[in-house]
Amino acid sequence: MSRPVLAYGVCGEGLGHAARAAALIEFLGHAATIHILTHGEAFRFFQRQGYPHLHQIPGLTFAKRGQMIDWPGTMIQWSEFVTSLQANLCRLSETWELIGPDMALTDFEPLVPRMAIRKKIPVLSVDNQAKISRCALLELPAGLQLYQAISSVAIEWLVPRQVPRVISCFHPEFCRPVQPVRAVVGPMVRKAVSSLRPTDGGFALVYYKEVVGECLLRVAKTIGIPTVVFGGGTHVDRWPGFEFHPHGPDFPEALSRCSCLICPAGNQLLGEAGLLGKKTVCIPQKGQYEQAINAFYMEKIGLGISLQNLSAPDREVERFLAMPSPTPRPADGVERVAGMVMDMLGMKALVSCLEKDKFQVPTS
Repeated sequence: MSRPVLAYGVCGEGLGHAARAAALIEFLGHAATIHILTHGEAFRFFQRQGYPHLHQIPGLTFAKRGQMIDWPGTMIQWSEFVTSLQANLCRLSETWELIGPDMALTDFEPLVPRMAIRKKIPVLSVDNQAKISRCALLELPAGLQLYQAISSVAIEWLVPRQVPRVISCFHPEFCRPVQPVRAVVGPMVRKAVSSLRPTDGGFALVYYKEVVGECLLRVAKTIGIPTVVFGGGTHVDRWPGFEFHPHGPDFPEALSRCSCLICPAGNQLLGEAGLLGKKTVCIPQKGQYEQAINAFYMEKIGLGISLQNLSAPDREVERFLAMPSPTPRPADGVERVAGMVMDMLGMKALVSCLEKDKFQVPTS
């Protein structure tokens, strides 16, 4: 029996999409040949790992102005992508014919599902964003409900409506589907994280992203314990008491040993922190309202605090330090989604293959 071939379209904006795709690839890698079609940060992520079936395609990104999302600039970029959609699909056709996929997956990437529909092969969408367009998000504040209503139109355009949707997020209990979804599952976490056993090493861990800048480092200084920073190496001279490391494969082990995590409000990293029971301070990127939704729910599940007042964080940090450590939360998303893919390919007999390791991908 020949191995089936999958085409996996992955959004290249940020690393959350890439980390989620990597978790599924490790799980399915011995049962299928999986070609990744992506761009931007996700392309560089898989390129650094030497992934053998990697293809660069055009993609959607956010325009940024300083530390904020530039929404007018983003709308211009997205409009240009929409007007070029048919031309991009024509360019993709040559790569598609070389791959010859039996099935397609997409993580918030618009070209692959459209090509799959044209070629009449099975396709499944697995992402976090569909919670915004297809679920009632319970207890969400009115301002974020307005963003949900506005952004749902764009989210639904990205993946054609006939494509079955799976939602993966760290707070599935707050997502009540109001439109068809195949399933709402928990986080899809890589073995580099799920195989670890958490301890308390007595240090704060900062996942540095330029979009929230030195705010993360100021919070760590306010907490006042030894601090390890992944990323932000250009700030070493300004923060001599901190231990800096480049983003890379050592991050999961540091996450398992830290006393607390300080990070932006990305869905994937918050899912990993929840799995390991790590008390977290998150700072959502300004203008990135999806991160504001994540930050709201990380407080609701008791993972930590969302820091809004960046000019005077002392009182909020005191509240954070008084909080108990959260109870580790399950992350069952990979197993459930892999089962759906096998069903669609008629691969039930290959379940035993999925216990083997093929491809380990670090956090960043």
